[in-house]
Order: sequence, then structure tokens, then C-alpha cells
Amino acid sequence: MRMPTAAKLFGCAGLATTAGITTVSLLQYLPAGTKTEGVLGVSIAFGVLLGWRVIGPARMRGYGAAVSVGCRAAFYLTICVLGFLGALQMLHRAMLMRYDGPMDALTDVIAQGAHVGLEVFRPDIVVMLFVGAVVTTMLSRWAGSRWP
Repeated sequence: MRMPTAAKLFGCAGLATTAGITTVSLLQYLPAGTKTEGVLGVSIAFGVLLGWRVIGPARMRGYGAAVSVGCRAAFYLTICVLGFLGALQMLHRAMLMRYDGPMDALTDVIAQGAHVGLEVFRPDIVVMLFVGAVVTTMLSRWAGSRWP
């Protein structure tokens, strides 16, 4: 098991903060009736996990590599949060008996996540997410070179 590093700590804290701020901004664009219980906590948890596992251990040899790692982390974060929102919508619909079987419900997770993703696909949300992740990566790179 590897020891925690400053780069992992900065990646973890930065991406969790980015996820929290982006999620709070994203909630205003969700369609009426969308279930959002726990999405803020889950998005912050995904930010912590992805900051620790994707940004922290990355070997960045320049700013181009840092931008690439930041964009990859932001993409992973988007997929995870939309997957959670899709699963939340599917569970709500399953309680209303809207599915014929379990495969119908599981395939609807992707459809519900894509529907929510299209509703919140706004330039301010995308810019906030990707700029936050890239800044986090730059800070993680700085911390990793300062405190190895």
C-alpha cells in the first residue's frame, strides 16, 4: 500500500470542492420532478475518490499533461454523477411499477442519466467543471513537486 502524498491530498480536496460547487450550480437546471436526494454528498464523494485515484498519482511532466489529466478526471466525474442521477430516477420509477422486468430497469439507468445530462449540458456548468479540474491538477502538480 502506498503512502498518501501531498499531490493526492490536493487532488482529493480540489476535485471534491469542484464537484460540490458544480453540483450546487447544476441543481438549478434539473427538470422539475427530478429526484436529487443525496446527489451533493455523492458527487463530493466521487470527487474525493477520483481526485485521490486519478489526479493524485498522475505523473505530469508539463502543463499539457496536467490539462489532460484534469480533463480526464472531469469526464470521469461527470459520468459517475450522471450515472448516480440515472439510478436515482430509475429507483423512483421502479417504486411506481413502471418497468416490466429488471433488465428494463437497468437499461433505463443509462437513458435517465443521458436525459438528465442533456438537460444540464450548459456552457457555464461545463466550463466550471473542466476549469476546476484543470486548476486542481495544476495545484496537485505543484504540491507534488514541492512536497514529494
